[in-house]
Amino acid sequence: MSRIPLIIDCDPGVDDAVMLMMALASSDLDIRAITTVAGNVPLHLTSRNARMMCDLMDRREVPVYAGCPRPMVRTPVTAEDFHGESGIAGLEPFEPETPLAEAHAVNALIDMLRAAGPKGLSIVMTGPMTNLATALIMAPDIAENIDQLVLMGGADSEGGNITPFAEFNVFADPHAAAVVLGSETSATILSLDVTHQVRALDSHLAPFRTLEGDRPRIMVQLLEAANALEQKWKGKRTPMHDPSTIAFLLAPHLFEGRRADVTVETESGARFGQTRPSKLETGRHTWITKAEAAGFFLLVKDLLEIS
Repeated sequence: MSRIPLIIDCDPGVDDAVMLMMALASSDLDIRAITTVAGNVPLHLTSRNARMMCDLMDRREVPVYAGCPRPMVRTPVTAEDFHGESGIAGLEPFEPETPLAEAHAVNALIDMLRAAGPKGLSIVMTGPMTNLATALIMAPDIAENIDQLVLMGGADSEGGNITPFAEFNVFADPHAAAVVLGSETSATILSLDVTHQVRALDSHLAPFRTLEGDRPRIMVQLLEAANALEQKWKGKRTPMHDPSTIAFLLAPHLFEGRRADVTVETESGARFGQTRPSKLETGRHTWITKAEAAGFFLLVKDLLEIS
């Protein structure tokens, strides 16, 4: 299998950190850049946290571009109550050696996508969609150069995780989500409907504890910290929200989905930020509905063993 040329747009975040560990460990992904956005914590922290993960995975050559510091329209909202004040509960913050690239993430997205040519780059998005939405508004021609667009966001049957109807990434910038999902590019969407099927149960983490080295230890620390926070708020084990995007790229056979058009509620009110996948199984996007949890954690273990 040829390597997938990839940009990762994220807002680390504990589960973003797990996602980055998976992506940076994989020999099947050609990571061209990481772009960061305000979301789980403010931009200066998401940018630092992404660079921390590059350091910890010995991938300091991957450029990290800081992007939009706030949503397009709404008042900013963050999630320190779940991810910790640093954004990465379970890890002691440090100043990374990986430098912050000089260009703005939106300009970097436009430049890299234009240079890639038709279907030349894939994008994984695990935070608010502000960066890509802004890029698509500034340069709508880049849509045709996106191969796979895999994003974590939204909810339908599971309801929301920040309001009864809205998932955090979309709620944090629903106007951006509406731009991205209304553009000419097709997305594979891993919503709470599927990520809630893959939780970090003790039985899933036990094999990680038998592995030697710093990276398995860091992975366990992250997942245990997330479990402690999830237990406090929801009484359950933490779902693998953002890591599911990388799992889908590397092992799509672990997932099932259906075609759908997806709209986003941008009017203020109780349903602000709600995503609505069409009920007919036709449309531009793929709404993932099922995931195999055992296969997911076996994939993570394999990545930890080769990293």
